[in-house]
Amino acid sequence: MIVCARHQSTAFAFTDAMWAKYGAGLAERARLRIPKPGKPPVVNVYQATGYGTAIRGNGVTLTSVLGRGMHLAVCQLATRAAAATIARQTGAKPDDVYQELASNLVPNAHIVPAGIIAVNRAQERGYSFAYAG
Repeated sequence: MIVCARHQSTAFAFTDAMWAKYGAGLAERARLRIPKPGKPPVVNVYQATGYGTAIRGNGVTLTSVLGRGMHLAVCQLATRAAAATIARQTGAKPDDVYQELASNLVPNAHIVPAGIIAVNRAQERGYSFAYAG
């Protein structure tokens, strides 16, 4: 299975280290609302346990499905947009933030030029498309 993280879901393709450093920007970009208002997450909530039904997924972690062989295609365009949001908040250079994000992906994740193109290429190779959102 290949899952394509694009638009707001791209934020969940990054490791806890990136959430610890850039949680506010990643949460803003993802439009993430969790039960701890006023505090941006410092971990990737889809990698963590303990959120239960407070977030989509009902306690199934990204790690558990990645460990079963799922691959994650991560949209470069959306990652650059996340980097721009973070750079505005932190005063960093967008390219530096992008490089750091791209170097800190969850296991089995790969940057692709554009999420929609990755979906189209997978369909050309016989994969089916299913949208969950």
